[in-house]
Amino acid sequence: MAGGLITAPGRGLRIGADVLQIFSKQNTRWMGKALEEEEARAFREESDRTGIRTVAIHCAYLINLASAKEAVRTRSLYALEDEASRAAMLGVPYLVMHPGSSGDDPEETGERRLSSALRTFGRLPRGVTLLLENTAGQGNSIGRSIGQLRRLIDACGDPPDVAVCLDSAHLFEAGYDIAGERGWKRLLGELSRHGVLPLVRMWHLNDSKTPLGSRVDRHFHIGEGQIGLPGFRRILNHRDFRRLPMVLETPKDGGDEFERDRKNLAALRSLCAGRDREQ
Repeated sequence: MAGGLITAPGRGLRIGADVLQIFSKQNTRWMGKALEEEEARAFREESDRTGIRTVAIHCAYLINLASAKEAVRTRSLYALEDEASRAAMLGVPYLVMHPGSSGDDPEETGERRLSSALRTFGRLPRGVTLLLENTAGQGNSIGRSIGQLRRLIDACGDPPDVAVCLDSAHLFEAGYDIAGERGWKRLLGELSRHGVLPLVRMWHLNDSKTPLGSRVDRHFHIGEGQIGLPGFRRILNHRDFRRLPMVLETPKDGGDEFERDRKNLAALRSLCAGRDREQ
C-alpha cells in the first residue's frame, strides 16, 4: 500500500495476480487515518480495471482479543471495528485475523477471552466475513489445531460471518505433515470431522523454512522449503479448495520487489494442470 491503497491492484497486476491481500492501514498501528469515500471508490475501480477478482484485508498485527490485558482487548475491539468498516467501504469481502495469544495463561483461557470478545463485537458489516487464520502455535498463539478453531467458532455462537483461512506453513509448523499423503489425509479428516471444511474460504500458500512441528513461524519460497511442491499440488487441485482465493506471503529477498512473487506464482500455477481431476 506504499503510495496509497489505489496502488495495490497495480502491483498485483505486475505479477499477474488475480487475488490480492492488503493492509488497509499501517499494520503496526491500532487505528489508521480515516478512509475517504473518494479513495475507497478509486480502489474499487482500480481493482476492477486490473482484473483483481478477490481482495482480502489482513488485520493489523497488534489486534489480540485473547490478551490477558483488558486494555489490549478493548483496543483490539476498536481496531477490529475500524478494519471491518474499511473492508465494507473498499468492497472487500474477507477480513483475515490471527486469533491472538493467551500469553502466560493457558490456551483455554485465551480461547474464552477471544470468543467473549467476538460475541461482544457482534455482526460484521454486510458483505464482510471475518476469517480466523490458523497459527503455527508460536508464543502460545491460539488456533494451531483444527479442533481449536472449531471450539472458537462454536464458543462465539457459530456466526454466519465468521469462517476460516488456512495457512500452509502454519499447518506444517503446527504438526500437520501436509508434505506427505498420509499427513494430508489426516488434515482432511480433521477438517471434515470438526465441520471446518465448509468454513474454509481462503488459503495462504507459503512453504516453511522450519521443520514439521517446530511451532516457529517462518515462511519460505514455494517448493524450496520443508513442504515441497507435492504438498502444494494437493491443496491447489483438491475439489474443496481449488476454486478458493489463495495468496502468497512469501519473502521478497531484495532486488526486484516483484521477481520472487512472479516465480512463486509461476511455481504454483505450474501445479494446477490437474484441476479437472477431483481428489
